[in-house]
Amino acid sequence: MKKTTAILCALLCANSLFSQQWTGNNTTTDPIYRGGSVSVGTAQSYDKFTLGKGNLRMIDGAIKFGYFSSGVNHDSYFTIQNFRSLAGSNANGLYIYPSHSGLNPINDVPSESKVFFVSSTSKIGMGTNTLTCVDCDSYRLFVKDGIKTEKLKVEIAANNGWADYVFAKDYKLMPLKELQAYIDHKGHLPEVPTTEEAIKNGIELKEMNILLLKKVEELTLYTLQQQNQMEKQQKYMDEQNRRIEMLEKNARK
Repeated sequence: MKKTTAILCALLCANSLFSQQWTGNNTTTDPIYRGGSVSVGTAQSYDKFTLGKGNLRMIDGAIKFGYFSSGVNHDSYFTIQNFRSLAGSNANGLYIYPSHSGLNPINDVPSESKVFFVSSTSKIGMGTNTLTCVDCDSYRLFVKDGIKTEKLKVEIAANNGWADYVFAKDYKLMPLKELQAYIDHKGHLPEVPTTEEAIKNGIELKEMNILLLKKVEELTLYTLQQQNQMEKQQKYMDEQNRRIEMLEKNARK
């Protein structure tokens, strides 16, 4: 009897302590809340919710954060949601998006949810969750609608990756007549992709810059060739003019 009484007293004390710390109906379905802070795994309290040791796991849920005023949800909150689509595996991944309801697994992901996307293959999409294309398996970042930045530095893997080999003594420059025939037949410079190819496959920025540099260096060589030829022609004409002047001078004597 004494043992039963002690257990009942402990339960009543626990319930009384719970009632003092938490507000809400004492049911398994109604929400409970408190005005103070909550700490888990630590005695310290830094914010409204502080997690000490361990991990925080959410199954089939979303994390929403922002601010509320008088119970009204303002358009300032963001959602972090792990999404598993029934429509297709390409949409699966972690989404971070602002100010609208959660993702519905039976529908496609709306455009406003594709602000920031991390796929299960460790690729990142900004404005898009389509992270596959022709010959781009090695790419990690996919951006829709453009990038604005003050600097962009592209690494060159090796010395022979740059186009200065055009100035080597043994480089074979295509004769201008062959170049003219190629342009007349193909409608574009050698090695440069056609309009159709560029639209279909896009262009690789580093490779295109190297190719353009190569064409500029070849153009420089063509210009130097023409300059040398013009100087030779001018020298020949000057010599001919001097001979004519000498002949005219001797004829007048």
